[in-house]
Parts: sequence; C-alpha cells; structure tokens
Amino acid sequence: MINSSLITEFENITEPGPLLAELHKRFGDRMAMATSGQPTDTAIIALAVKAGVQKPRVYTTDTYRLFPETYAYYETLEKFFKIRIERFPPPEKELSRMIEQHGEFLFFDSKDKQEYCCHVRKVLPNQKALETMDVWITGLRRDQSASRAELPRMEIIEHASPPTPLPQGEGGGRPGEATRSILKVNPLVDWTEKQVADYLKDHHIPNHPLFEKKLPGGYYYESLGCIMCTTPIGPHEARRAGRWRWFNAQDDKKECGLHLPETAKGATSHEP
Repeated sequence: MINSSLITEFENITEPGPLLAELHKRFGDRMAMATSGQPTDTAIIALAVKAGVQKPRVYTTDTYRLFPETYAYYETLEKFFKIRIERFPPPEKELSRMIEQHGEFLFFDSKDKQEYCCHVRKVLPNQKALETMDVWITGLRRDQSASRAELPRMEIIEHASPPTPLPQGEGGGRPGEATRSILKVNPLVDWTEKQVADYLKDHHIPNHPLFEKKLPGGYYYESLGCIMCTTPIGPHEARRAGRWRWFNAQDDKKECGLHLPETAKGATSHEP
C-alpha cells in the first residue's frame, strides 16, 4: 500500500542507488524512471543499474517536438544501458483538437496557450504513464529553481484515473476511479548540478550532446524541452530563461505543468 508509512520505511536509506534497488525489489516494473534527456535523469538510471537493478523501467513523454539530438540520445542510452525507453505520446484526439482550434504555434500567443500546449503534449502523456506505476522516479533537484528549494526526497501524490468509457453503443461513460496514491521519489534531490555532471564524467556515462555543446558568446543549453520552446542561455541569465523565452519580460515563473499537483492543473478542461 502506498502511504506515509512507506516513506518512513525507506527514509533511512540515504544513498540513491540502494534506495532505488530496494524500491525496485518491492515494486518491480510498477516503478518507473522518467527521462527527458536531462543529466540528472541519466545519472539516476546509472545509479540504479550500478546498485543491481537489471533493466530498469525508463519512460519519456514524446511531444513529437523534441530535438533530433534528444531522439538520438535516447537510442544512445538504450544501447549503453541495454534498456528500452518507453514512449508515451500525446493523445491524438486532444492533440488534433488543439491544433484545429488554436494552430500549430499557439504557445507564442499567451501563457495560457503555452500551458495548454504543454498539458496536451506532456502532462496528458505523463498521466497515461502514471496509470502503469506505483512509484514515480524523477530527476527534480532543489538547486534547479527557487520553487524547488524545499522539495522533499519522497512524497505521496494523488493521481486521478481518467474516465472509463462504456462499450460502444451504450453512450456516455462512468466516472474515473477514485484517486490513487503514488510514491514520487526524487533520489538526487540534494545533489548539485556539478555533482551530477561530475558523476557522469567520472563514470564515462554519455551525456546529451547539446549539454556538451559550447556556443558563441558563452551561450549554452541549461535545460531541454521542445525544440521551438527551448533556446540556449547566456552566462548571466537565469536557468529557465531559455524556456519560452518570449515570456521572460512577462513572468519568470514558467512551468510545463508536469510536476504541479493534479488539483492545481484543474480537473477537466485546460483549454484557454
């Protein structure tokens, strides 16, 4: 059962590798590690494998808009760790509806439309993935942003199942099941960016090529998302300045919604 006593049981395992190994012993493939190609995600996979987790379950949300280098990097990781990265794409019905009503490039129009696009392309696929797991492993760290400074190592989140349709011809559908508890684990929550980079380098683990790329003027990639919504940042810019850059003058609190509580995302419609 997923409840607070589970956190109490595992909180004394302070090292990330042994923690991942123990969770995998308990939950098997109901534990999955999220990756978007970020260094922390890769370090978590490596730590799990080193701790004895054979063929850890790894998944990604495929927005259909990722960098070509990201798709190539996933193949690199699959070969390096001898794993298969599961892809969860956006639901076709919601994606088509969004594009028909707002166009391909709605994210330029307003923050509401940017968040709506992220909801369809990232949040909905991730919710589909969560349906298949009891333990969600993420690469969130406290040093990534001010809003994550108090991030816990483990927490219980409530996931609402989608409505279950009735058989064809019966019409309507019944409400989704009651919310289900999931253990969300951020095993490297107290690591710094340098610790992550050093771990990959010291253990000869391949990093995403865009994070290794040096650009003119000292520009570099700090985080990666969809290709049109991600730009490099300059030496003195905030970490997330390169995400949805056209909103920098308006608001520096920019999120895709993936790690917001489901109640904060709204219960039904996210359309602007």
